[in-house]
Amino acid sequence: MKKLIITGLLSLLTANVLNSAEYDLDYAVFRGSENLNIVEVYLLLPRKMLKFVPVQNYFESGANLRVALVQSDTVVDIFEWQIVDRIADTLQIRSQQKIPDIATLQAKAGAYQIIAVITDLHSGRQYKETCDLTLPDYGQTSLKLSDIQLSSQVAKTAKENKFSKYFGYDIVPNANLIFGDQVGALYAFAEVYNLKYDPLAVSDYKIKYAITDLNGKEVKALDWLTKRKPGNSAVEIKSIDIKDLNAGVYNFSIQVIDLSTQQQSITSKRFYIARESAPSGGAMNALADLKLEGKSATELDEIFGPLKYVATDVEIKRFKKSDVPGKKEIILHFWDKRDKNPRTPVNEDQIEFERRLDYVNQQFSTQRIRGWKSDFGRIYLVYGPPSEIERFPSALERKPYQIWHYHALEGGVQFIFVDKSGFGQYELVHSTARNELQDVDWERWIEPNSSSPNIQW
Repeated sequence: MKKLIITGLLSLLTANVLNSAEYDLDYAVFRGSENLNIVEVYLLLPRKMLKFVPVQNYFESGANLRVALVQSDTVVDIFEWQIVDRIADTLQIRSQQKIPDIATLQAKAGAYQIIAVITDLHSGRQYKETCDLTLPDYGQTSLKLSDIQLSSQVAKTAKENKFSKYFGYDIVPNANLIFGDQVGALYAFAEVYNLKYDPLAVSDYKIKYAITDLNGKEVKALDWLTKRKPGNSAVEIKSIDIKDLNAGVYNFSIQVIDLSTQQQSITSKRFYIARESAPSGGAMNALADLKLEGKSATELDEIFGPLKYVATDVEIKRFKKSDVPGKKEIILHFWDKRDKNPRTPVNEDQIEFERRLDYVNQQFSTQRIRGWKSDFGRIYLVYGPPSEIERFPSALERKPYQIWHYHALEGGVQFIFVDKSGFGQYELVHSTARNELQDVDWERWIEPNSSSPNIQW
């Protein structure tokens, strides 16, 4: 990995980038040297997000990753590197397969934004995630705790790598903070700062680990531990069994007391337990609530965008008028009344819509527009996969176009799309379906000299 200290690069991080929820981003802040904070940015990339191409006897994907700390309009620190993933057969790729990664940045105390941009080296598609954060002043006097890094994987390592921490252990962060049935224990890493230490005197500190619900009630806790001070600071690595926790949202908390000064400090980290056997309802909402936490109004608008295709006019108007908490509440409960079979543990309609959304963003996204915003994407999201597709390539006398047939819809309907610009952006020009655009003279659009304004949904 190559680390760059650059200013004035904000345009490189924001221009022509698709806003995306394709991958997960998290962070933890630790004290560095010379009044600097160390910001570890954790990424979790779905393997299927990147395009695989055949190379000799295997398939390969690749991506350029750029993660930056931005303050106002200045890039304070940036980390850039590339990854390559190889596989024998693309049929082996599963939706649950994800690649963890990490970037390390430094900055002084203050308010910042993390901007992470991933560029697929084979498709050219770009995916961006952002996160606001405030870096604390850990100082030199009062007792402080760092952020908590949560992981389900801790192992002794013989060779230092990007995930290596103190004492020769690899701690692989989980950027989505969701821990499922296959995880029996949760590992926490944190640092204690500003202990009062005298090398000529023996002194101790006490520490307690606990898991609480969102009301602050302890659901699992370890007894207070008394430890000898190793110096002015200490490193803490601890695991807690989570096999018996029900699905839901929790906080992992660490509390420390310096027995020499009686100063105390506490910090916490939110995480989620997912169980395959858990009913939808509250557990599903808890997961959605965790994913929406900290989202801005713009980010919530992006999340609600595809839902407008199936939302009522009342829901759309109410969402537009709502503040951030209101927007979050509408998204959180959007599918509650759209569960055709509430007796099952999952909402099949929601799962099908999210499957379609994933497909259209993979298949129909371009450098200029997300797949769900295209006419192809809207029709696929609303009506599902077509029964048949007729594709007509460009020719001297006509522009390229496609006809999608839905044999089981309204006794059989068609949707006709034309690439008016010639750049692969197909627009709906005619349909025989009710409440859709109808233009019986649609064939004029395939004539070479025809043009029209781009239609955005």
